[in-house]
Amino acid sequence: MKQDLSARQGMTAIHPVRMIQSAGHLLARYRFVAWIAWAGILLPVYYKQIFPIFAMPLQEWIDDNYSLYAFREMFLTLAGAGISGWSLATVGEAFTRMGMALLGAGAICLTAFMVGRILWSYLRLHSATRIERILYQSALGFALISQLLLGLAFAGIFRPTAVVILIGLLMGISVIFLRAELSIPVWRQRLAQLAVDGRRLAGQDRILKGIVALALTIGLIGALAPETEFDALWYHLWLPKLWLEAGRPVDLVTEYVSLYPLGWDLLFGAGMVMGGPVAAKLLHFITLPLTALFVLQLSRRFFPRASSWLAVALFVSAPTVLWQATTTYIDLALAFYVGLAVYAAVRYVQAQKWQWLALAAVTLGFALVIKHLALFVLVLIALALFFYRWRQHRRWLAALVPVVILGSVSLLFPLPYYIRAWLAAGNPFFPDLYGIFGAFPAERWSAITEYGLSEFKSRFGYPLTASTLLALPWTMTVDGARFGGALGPLFLLLMPVLILWWRNDQRRPLLAFVVGYIALWSSPVSSFQLRFLLPIVAFLAVLAAEGYRALADATGAVQWRTRILGWGMAALIFLNLPPFLSLHENARVEWDGWLTHVIHEIPLGVVIGFESEESYLQRTVPSYRAWQFINAQLPVDAHILTFSSGDHFYSERKRLSDDSTMARPVTWGAPQGKEDQALATLQRMGISHILFDKRLLARYRADTFAIAGSDFIDQWYVLEYEDHRFVLYRLQETP
Repeated sequence: MKQDLSARQGMTAIHPVRMIQSAGHLLARYRFVAWIAWAGILLPVYYKQIFPIFAMPLQEWIDDNYSLYAFREMFLTLAGAGISGWSLATVGEAFTRMGMALLGAGAICLTAFMVGRILWSYLRLHSATRIERILYQSALGFALISQLLLGLAFAGIFRPTAVVILIGLLMGISVIFLRAELSIPVWRQRLAQLAVDGRRLAGQDRILKGIVALALTIGLIGALAPETEFDALWYHLWLPKLWLEAGRPVDLVTEYVSLYPLGWDLLFGAGMVMGGPVAAKLLHFITLPLTALFVLQLSRRFFPRASSWLAVALFVSAPTVLWQATTTYIDLALAFYVGLAVYAAVRYVQAQKWQWLALAAVTLGFALVIKHLALFVLVLIALALFFYRWRQHRRWLAALVPVVILGSVSLLFPLPYYIRAWLAAGNPFFPDLYGIFGAFPAERWSAITEYGLSEFKSRFGYPLTASTLLALPWTMTVDGARFGGALGPLFLLLMPVLILWWRNDQRRPLLAFVVGYIALWSSPVSSFQLRFLLPIVAFLAVLAAEGYRALADATGAVQWRTRILGWGMAALIFLNLPPFLSLHENARVEWDGWLTHVIHEIPLGVVIGFESEESYLQRTVPSYRAWQFINAQLPVDAHILTFSSGDHFYSERKRLSDDSTMARPVTWGAPQGKEDQALATLQRMGISHILFDKRLLARYRADTFAIAGSDFIDQWYVLEYEDHRFVLYRLQETP
């Protein structure tokens, strides 16, 4: 009887636990089924372009998808179909350009790391991991070099010779300080440790590491090609080039971008001095592996059970992220510094060490030097820091002191740029916040120009309403063409898992930052450009990898389910890479809905010398031929009113863009019937030539554009140059 009674009591005690476990497994199964349903909705909509393969011959479908066609042509070239096009001249040119770029960019990167190592030693942060040391030493070094280059500019000696001397001095000083660490035995020990780590990781995530390696290779190939992208040629390379020619900061009233902060752009200038424009591209490419290393560290620290290599693969394969690594834009560098700032702020809250607060302030400060967009991050980190300190201490002073330190130190970095813009235009954030600060002089900016910029920004995304905000995660994923880029479907596929498997854990700080940043990005003070979201992609990748871990756990350790899930995820990541980007254009209809800010072509031909640099630029930059003629044939005092854009770096004559405030009296402000006024204004401004885009010339005439009218052209212009796209006229002088 006693045995029966005790057995019943044991059954009574165990039974509720089993019921809870059974209910938990059942709930996990329902959640997994819900996710399968979500994937069944999202993926067919996103990859809609893949369905025509079943309705047409495979060859015809490949020819219709430009990215697959370009990949096929590249493969045939490598296979030898076009080997006869090679020549010693183009091969020599390609490898000379590549060698100079690698040496120049390598010298700057090595100097930055060594200088950063010296700065790091003063922090005495012995608890930091090796990856943390590599990341922050690199960040500190690049920031210091950039600030010293700015000092050269303000001193009026920002010349190529001074830049070379500065890099040489910094490298020499670093060698003296670090001579003990640069000994051969120390490096042998470090290389041996790297080899051990490599063997330890070799058996894990092989497919994902292969995808990461492939993505980095594609990014490197793109970075080794001559620059062709719009903003890169407009000001990221052009402005440092002008600063180097003048030896000081240059303010062009006709180009509003000339008052932007140029933190990373000055490094581009140093790259051009040390190894040419391709070296400048490599200085942005290096932020891709650095940020990937940051993703690895972020995942390992906050989500040790998740696959850190999955997070890295999700990050580097995101189409717009990978494209950024191939060009001299600055959004990827911004993402690197923003990630380090957020990470250091979280570490400060956890460890309460002043060194992490200092690192957060410095990295955030340099992010502000890179782009005004980092002001969003300053607001978010300051609010979060105040909130957590208040919860810990319940005292105003204890909560405010670190926030004040963070804000004051970080704002010191962009302060010279803010003062410069305020003195030149009356607006420290020019052209942003024009409604608050205004701008001067009148030829720099006006209400009409502000309206034009607002109209340009409104082309991205959808009108700001409650419904569009709610649908934003969906629309910016499946309709990337409207947002100027693509991140792929995987973030939207995996992020809802964090809601289905919600836990009260350390996901919250990262999720809060992501949600807060998206809220500011979607506000009226910003623009729905998808590349402006790059500062949060690293965090999205880590959170998505954590979501995948929850899915894998929900398979119940059933081997075939886990394998299907893993192979499916690897396949979807692989589809993020070129040459499959045409599959991401689900909204494309004929010539509408094409993706921008993604890699449309892997420029292997020009990198290995199959195609000459001149031929490549003529093919990829529409106005390149025209500007080469202008540079070679027009006098040095020529002044061109140009209807071409995104080609400034390849122009060597004074130019006035048609959309500038100063040009308005002779463009949109001079309709037909005011030809005399337009002619007088052209002559008063000293315009000697006009470069028209022939594709737009008919539209200008239809819009009653005086200087584009047939009669005006016949009477006052002399044809100087014409190609398939552009026509150059010389303005005749009046008697």
